[in-house]
Amino acid sequence: MPVSTSVHISHCLQWIIRLNPASVLDVGCGFGLWGFLCREYLDVMNERVQPASWRVRIDGIELFEPYILAHQKALYTSIQIADIRDVAPRVDEYDLIITGDVIEHLDKSEGEAVLETLYGKARKALLVNIPIGGGWDHPERHGNPGELHRSQWQVEDFLPYPCEYELFGLPCGQYGAFFCPKEGSQDRRAECLLTAADRSLMHGNLPKAVRLAREAFTLDRGKTEVALFLADALIRTSDVAGAADVLTNALAVNPAFHYGYLALARIELALGRRSEATARFRALAVMEGVDPEIRSVAEQELAKLGSA
Repeated sequence: MPVSTSVHISHCLQWIIRLNPASVLDVGCGFGLWGFLCREYLDVMNERVQPASWRVRIDGIELFEPYILAHQKALYTSIQIADIRDVAPRVDEYDLIITGDVIEHLDKSEGEAVLETLYGKARKALLVNIPIGGGWDHPERHGNPGELHRSQWQVEDFLPYPCEYELFGLPCGQYGAFFCPKEGSQDRRAECLLTAADRSLMHGNLPKAVRLAREAFTLDRGKTEVALFLADALIRTSDVAGAADVLTNALAVNPAFHYGYLALARIELALGRRSEATARFRALAVMEGVDPEIRSVAEQELAKLGSA
């Protein structure tokens, strides 16, 4: 249907008013609830009553053209009929991007990719409203094949995004509203990605863990926990050279990452790079500020290499 439950509306509206965006993209705009509320509380509530005085750009994307009626066209700045999987990489940046009851209609991997892309396009925040868990079976309706639910989502699926959220209990299950602001530091985002990567690894999804850890490492190459996690995950995939590259890059950003020298030296030994490993062990043995245990291990490794 082109409408949703109502339990989350007032909660989400408070987030929107607090954010006060100058531009909004409503993905899966349907009957136009969020376009109406955004227009009312971002323009009309600020004494800009007539369309000629409206300042907020409110665009919509809708898969099923028959859902678009005259009132949506009057409220939205523009409405594009398109599949978000196709157009997400090409949409403009917006202060706020809303995706309400959309992602569960995509296959899980496609939904994750769309979320990541829209998060990147949102200047101030991404707002996701979505059924959580089971009990939400939804077939095709009204001649719209996009109505079918194709994936289930859990709270942990939003771990990669720094967010605040609320869950609402309904007879058919839980419904979630996830507000993901962009105001936090890259360090916070890297922490969230690392948490999600660790959860994926615990669930046995090594490829996803590597992907999430790579994203975290791209954001913060000097964060020791991220570098070590990614290096370990790559070794689990037999990409030992890739693990060495990760640690090399991490050390270039954070020379005080002493355990990184030790780990890299051991990897270099495994790769047959004896001279490079020896040089790193020697550097650790004389470097200032090295933890005594790390220095002791480096000295022991040097002794083994000298007697080999």
